[in-house]
Amino acid sequence: MVVVLYIFAALEFIGGIGVVVVSKDAIRELVGTVLVGFSIITAGLGGTLAEISWSRKLLERQVGWSRKLLEVQMAQGGKSFEDQRPQTAAQVDTPATYRGYSYLVGENGVVLKLRDGGVRHFSSETEAIAHIDSVTGRR
Repeated sequence: MVVVLYIFAALEFIGGIGVVVVSKDAIRELVGTVLVGFSIITAGLGGTLAEISWSRKLLERQVGWSRKLLEVQMAQGGKSFEDQRPQTAAQVDTPATYRGYSYLVGENGVVLKLRDGGVRHFSSETEAIAHIDSVTGRR
């Protein structure tokens, strides 16, 4: 497609110059000038299409490289997860319930599941219980 546009632009340019050189009146000179202008536009369009084609090929290569890299990272991540499995078992949060509210107690604090479906984080279990007491109005 790009080669066809370049050939067409060259033919337009040669034709336009030929019309301008041979012309004896203003209308033919105008037509020749327009042909030269269109040849420049056509060459620019060919260059733009060539650049788009090159960019697309580069993008496809980059996507392929990224996909391969992601597969390698996922394979390495799966291997390291298997290696760390005894450690992760010790870090599992333990579920608990208080006055109808369920929460998880872990190393990083407490996560309380609220009635509206949200969650709230507390640094200790006593803070979570105090919050539940303040919400329910009980002590």
